[in-house]
Amino acid sequence: MDIRQLRYFKTVAEIGSFSAAARYLGVAQPALSRHVKALEGELDVVLLRRTVRGVDLTPFGERLL
Repeated sequence: MDIRQLRYFKTVAEIGSFSAAARYLGVAQPALSRHVKALEGELDVVLLRRTVRGVDLTPFGERLL
């Protein structure tokens, strides 16, 4: 886990969308997605539920945020 993964997770969670968060952060959406997925893998939990409208925090995501 590194500070970038946490910052990316926080931004996605607050904005509610990977694509909007990627634009805000100035990074490619696939890279942002990979960083958040890596964080979920390291913690062995699902932090964000991906939906057609964006993302929702899981209970684990809420606690981390």
